[in-house]
Amino acid sequence: MKKLILILSLVFYLQSCSQKPNLSKEEMIAEFTKKTPNPSIYNTHPQYRLEQYSSNCRWEIRLNDMLLFLGEMSHTKNGSISNNSFWLNPYILHSGKQIITIRIYPVERQKTLGEFATFRLIGLDFYPDKAKDKTNYQRLLSWELPDKDVKDLPFLVIKKEFEAVVPYTNTGWEKSKDLTEIKDLDKMVIEKMKDLEEIMKDQNGIGHLNLTKKFLQEKYTCSYSNSKEIEKDCNDLTSNFNADMNDIEAIEWYPYINYELVFFGNGRVVSLRRRGESLNFYGPAYKGKWKDDKSNAEIWLDKFYHIPEGSDELEIIR
Repeated sequence: MKKLILILSLVFYLQSCSQKPNLSKEEMIAEFTKKTPNPSIYNTHPQYRLEQYSSNCRWEIRLNDMLLFLGEMSHTKNGSISNNSFWLNPYILHSGKQIITIRIYPVERQKTLGEFATFRLIGLDFYPDKAKDKTNYQRLLSWELPDKDVKDLPFLVIKKEFEAVVPYTNTGWEKSKDLTEIKDLDKMVIEKMKDLEEIMKDQNGIGHLNLTKKFLQEKYTCSYSNSKEIEKDCNDLTSNFNADMNDIEAIEWYPYINYELVFFGNGRVVSLRRRGESLNFYGPAYKGKWKDDKSNAEIWLDKFYHIPEGSDELEIIR
């Protein structure tokens, strides 16, 4: 009997050690501030931004094999237009060569791009210090889908490179485990997404801070955030987390079916792409009706996971 009690006590001890305790908001802010380099140590605070325009096509943009944005909407038809601006620093881990990959697809129920497909990288711009001077920038590249010889293509993949110079270094996913050979990886991701779903249901902003602390730490580093900016951002994140839920009625959560496992970061980052009513998303999601005008609502929280070096557990990296 004493032996059984000893074994059970050991099991409970190991479980308690393996569970990472949630920090309070104040503890999180203090940790972020301590680990984020003081921006005053840098002479400049360079930022990289990309602006995109498209019509009559679906598309995907990746930077260093990480998803910037998925324009492959579930019901994209001819006549659709999109214009987006992306902040690239979270996907630039350090100075050096950066690779942009653009995939362009036909609209829904169309087998080829067709003669009206339009896609432009209006510009990828380097701002030496955007916080101080938003008008001073250098255009590093631009690109436009050619009119000729593409209308009969089933898809098109374009790769572009540019050199980035940043004063910070983030680890990101570069040293993470290769996930492509892990058995039952989809089940592992679903379990993590269900944890996030419960936090969304509870509108638990502090829980969300704890789940995303690796991403937030690197975001504050690459955005050159000071202690006051970190504190404000954490307060905003906790007070406004999933606030849309209060304005939506007849909420139905999407089940974890009809998904595909999608890899990023050269096989070191993963998510489950699921089909919704308006577009494909990579995380917990629900639908309902806006209370004010009874129009359709669809809310999701895209998340991407990795297994850090020296760990066997998935965590959110972007």
